Amino acid sequence: MKIVTTRRSDYGIRAAICLAGRVNTRATAAEIASEMDIPKGFLRQVLQALQRDGLVSSLPGRQGGYALTRDPAEISILEIVEALEGQFDIGECALRGGPCHWSDVCALHETWSGSRDAFRQELAASTLAEISAIDQRLTVGDYKIPADSHRLQNSVDEP
Repeated sequence: MKIVTTRRSDYGIRAAICLAGRVNTRATAAEIASEMDIPKGFLRQVLQALQRDGLVSSLPGRQGGYALTRDPAEISILEIVEALEGQFDIGECALRGGPCHWSDVCALHETWSGSRDAFRQELAASTLAEISAIDQRLTVGDYKIPADSHRLQNSVDEP
């Protein structure tokens, strides 16, 4: 089972990282799309969702563009993901669709709920400022790549 972001969350986090790197300046959708390799049409949808949730503001015109509404240190990755995907679903059983012998709870409930809550807490504890700082360090090459990096593992497997 893969636990990865949807394209919508991926692009939203990328756009937020771009905006976090701009202190007291705005970025146009074209600048964000170019810098973060996001299709412009999809980016507009993502920016609108972030704007609806109050994470991003926009200003039209020549001096316009997009900016974060708060300091990146005050924005959690959970806020960005939930702005784009909605609240983490806590009402659906992990063993949905199968024969359930329990009328109130399934046997997997506590394990699954605990895992989901831990994942949610980790996203809530991670700020956009922290992620943006890691991105900057990766750009300049002074961030130690974790041993469990999927990209590192894939490059080892390639001839």
